[in-house]
Amino acid sequence: MKKQTPQIRVARILYKERHFDIEYFYRPGQKQTLIMLHGLGGAKENYYEACKSDVLAEHTLIFFDNPGTGNSTYYDDFPLNIDDLTSLSALFIKQLNIPRFILCGTSMGGLTTLLYLKNHNQNFVKAYINIEGNLLPEDCMFSSKVVTYDWKTFRDEVFPKTIIDMKSFGNAGYHIIANNLQLNTNVKSYYHYSFQTVAYSSTGELLQQFIALDLPKVFIYGEENRNLSYIPQLLKSNVQVKEISGSNHFVFYDNPKELYDVIGEFVRKLD
Repeated sequence: MKKQTPQIRVARILYKERHFDIEYFYRPGQKQTLIMLHGLGGAKENYYEACKSDVLAEHTLIFFDNPGTGNSTYYDDFPLNIDDLTSLSALFIKQLNIPRFILCGTSMGGLTTLLYLKNHNQNFVKAYINIEGNLLPEDCMFSSKVVTYDWKTFRDEVFPKTIIDMKSFGNAGYHIIANNLQLNTNVKSYYHYSFQTVAYSSTGELLQQFIALDLPKVFIYGEENRNLSYIPQLLKSNVQVKEISGSNHFVFYDNPKELYDVIGEFVRKLD
């Protein structure tokens, strides 16, 4: 079937007496709905290749910009943390009024989706996809470098160096995310999201929550990160685990074809 072009839409959300315009891609389909949350320094465009996937061609796809990235509202005088981001994500999902959907989170988006599942109504979620989402401290590869600096030092020195360092990696994903940081990210949002990302990841509770989730679930990781310490524990706990070849952390850019084939197969088994 011919794949439809995603529409750009805006959801206006009132949160703590502030209005947030959340920009998102909406690609309609006849089958199940996937809502996919991006990570620190990412944007809704991270998942755009999903709209070109044959195996997802009949599914409704929804990806939105977190406040502080892309075209979603961010107030410099009203810094947000991960709890705020989770609450805003829940309000966004509620406004869409979708009775059942598959939830997916990448990197920091794995953290916000797990907090959503913990603190909001799980009955709407049919299945869960975690793409190298935060589970333990080792997943804080970027945020852990943020929290040791004061705001001014981070803004003036560390953030620009982070972009340069990311562009030294050979993987396409690192280069594209670095460009997004330069062109599409509010530096203050990146800074403030990092602190709770590190704090939540430090306890081990996210890993245990993920393992205990009473939902069909899958953990997806890039081949170059196959030494993640908790993968053996996931396998021992009968969690479905999938490796994406030729990829590092940003698998949606390094090997999108294989990633969405894996997601499509997971989704197909839910029918």
